[in-house]
Amino acid sequence: MTDDASAPAVAPLSADHYDDFRRIVDYAFHPEEGPRTYDDEPERIADRYGAFVGDNLVSICGHYDFRANLRGEWVPLAGLAAVATPPEHRREGHVAALVEDALDRWRGEYPLAALWPFSRSYYEQFGWATANTATTYTCPPEQLAFARGAAQGRARPVEPDEWRALQSVHETAAEATTLALKRRSETWWRERVLSEGGDDRPWAYVWERDGQPRGYLVYTFEDDGEGFGERRLAVDDMAAVDHEARLGLLGFLADHDSQTTDIRFESDDRTDLLDLVDDPDAVGCEVETGPMVRVVDVVDALEACPYPETASADLTVRVTDERAEWNDGRFRLTVEEGTGECERVAVADGDSTSADATLDAGTLSQLVVGYHDAAAARRVGDLSVVEESVAETLTALFPPERVYLRTFF
Repeated sequence: MTDDASAPAVAPLSADHYDDFRRIVDYAFHPEEGPRTYDDEPERIADRYGAFVGDNLVSICGHYDFRANLRGEWVPLAGLAAVATPPEHRREGHVAALVEDALDRWRGEYPLAALWPFSRSYYEQFGWATANTATTYTCPPEQLAFARGAAQGRARPVEPDEWRALQSVHETAAEATTLALKRRSETWWRERVLSEGGDDRPWAYVWERDGQPRGYLVYTFEDDGEGFGERRLAVDDMAAVDHEARLGLLGFLADHDSQTTDIRFESDDRTDLLDLVDDPDAVGCEVETGPMVRVVDVVDALEACPYPETASADLTVRVTDERAEWNDGRFRLTVEEGTGECERVAVADGDSTSADATLDAGTLSQLVVGYHDAAAARRVGDLSVVEESVAETLTALFPPERVYLRTFF
């Protein structure tokens, strides 16, 4: 924990600090563009916070308020983003202060938090762990020709004013995936996804079946300046409510064979693409880790988590957490009929009784969302158990999930 008297003070940033906030963000994430100037502050999507040493703003971050799917139930999810420190103030513990302040602010409202890391190992020290992996496919458009005519419906272009059609698809698709976000605001769609008013607006199409939106694509074209010979269609956002709608989208992409040499899109590995294309060797597949997740409060997370109706448990869990003292300790978890109750257990001085299971905050986070099951958490995570029956209980409580947080923030 950051308890040094010299630690920075963390506070919300007012509109007066907008220029300073943007300057730090631009230097951290867009240094190649040089110093920039801005007009009026746009509508806020995230709450901004800063670390101050005296009157000097030395580090910044943004807090997002989301609702995410957790094993079929919608729960609050905090998002941490735009964490940045100017080079003259780095390696002084300012990010640690921002992270610990965020966890303290989120406690009691958000059982889980997520972020998109610039470095996985960097955020592991603060208790975050990988939430999901994703596969990026790159292939010539003819490899998607199998999907032409395979789905009922049609594609049509959409403008930013039609963002609600995309939202309906997004929300339906999110119901099948843990950590998918339930709702994107109108501002999010217009500014973040469709870049309304921007110089580099993407193309957007919706796939309709029986007059209803069933899928959508948002994409751009990339080239090397030499024309069609080396042009790529890059999908920025893609969602479908079912397999047929996804086939419709893939068939639509295949029809760009006169405009592009290859197509790139991301998936959570549920497309069966390599089993459907004519030549799997012509399809490039790159698996990467995606966002990271963290329990904000052990009690809240274990009580918010839905459990299988057939699972039951009464066990003690020892959690280690160097960044949130309220999580560092022993807890009792009881589960009956799909509902869990959790309480912190006081441990007397000199009590050497072992907990049934011991793990760190990151490994617990992965169990809760279903990225790892108990076997994987023992193999590659930090989980240890006193006896095999405990591992069997944890396996029943936390089956693996289809986890895919695809919204970048």
